[in-house]
Order: sequence, then structure tokens, then C-alpha cells
Amino acid sequence: MIDPTADRALFRQLADELRRQIAAGELAPGERLPSEGALGQHYHLARTAVRSALGVLRAEGLVESVRGLGWVVRDRGELRPVRLGKGDEATIVLGEGLPQVVVSRKDGTTETFPADQVVIRPA
Repeated sequence: MIDPTADRALFRQLADELRRQIAAGELAPGERLPSEGALGQHYHLARTAVRSALGVLRAEGLVESVRGLGWVVRDRGELRPVRLGKGDEATIVLGEGLPQVVVSRKDGTTETFPADQVVIRPA
């Protein structure tokens, strides 16, 4: 739980608690998290602390904000291989806090994938 007397910042404690719940399966992939207000009320935290905690979890790829739903536990799914042919390049970029792999194909096309969902393989 959250200890206001601890040396660790309150938002980090909340991020730790939510991360633990996700890892334990108490919050399943695709499941909506309680609203920011409800989380703040339950853990006796200001909304700014709740938002900071959710930002940490988003940067880690554990949750995402979905328009109309609020915060949702991300479903990482199975890792899928991405094949690189001769002349193709893969670059890692930071998008919305979550690293992404951008594959630039020799023919000029590009594909973008969440970095935690792919494995790069040579063709």
C-alpha cells in the first residue's frame, strides 16, 4: 500500500502497487483501471500523483489511455517476428512514452510496431 511517511515518492508507490496488480493478474489485459479520481480517493492521493503514476506505467508499456474508456491495461499479445530483408532498416523511436520499432523497407514503405511486441529477424 501507499506509505506517506516513506522516502519513496507517492506516485512511484502507486505505480509500484498498480504494476504489482498487473503482474499478479489482478488487473488483466484489456481491463479498465479505475478513474483517476477513484484511484486518488482510494489511495488518498492528489490527482497529479495519480497521473504521474499512470504516466510511469504508460512509459513502461503496461497501460494505455483509450479515448472513451480511460486507462486500460495493455495487452502485449504474443511476440511476432519482423523480417528484415537486404536494404531494410529498423530504428527504435520513442512514441507516446512507449518505444516503437520503425521498419523502413528498401521499397520506401515503412511499418511501425510496439517494441515490446516484436522480434527482429534477418530475412
